[in-house]
Amino acid sequence: MDEKTLVDELGKAQTVDEVLAAVKEAGRGMTYEQADELFGRINQTKCDAAELSGDTIEKIVRTTFGI
Repeated sequence: MDEKTLVDELGKAQTVDEVLAAVKEAGRGMTYEQADELFGRINQTKCDAAELSGDTIEKIVRTTFGI
C-alpha cells in the first residue's frame, strides 16, 4: 500500500481496530496500544487548531512509519 492510500485509510478510520486493519494491510506491524495512540493523534488533526499549526495525517504517517 502506498503512502496516499494509507493516509486515506487512516483518515477514514473510526475505531482503533480499523487503524490496526489499515496498518496490517499496509504490511506494517503495530500493537493495540500503538494503534490507540496513533488513532488519537489522527483524530487531533481533524480539529481547526491542528490545521492552523500544520499537523496533518500525512505528517503523522511519515513520522510513525518513516515513509
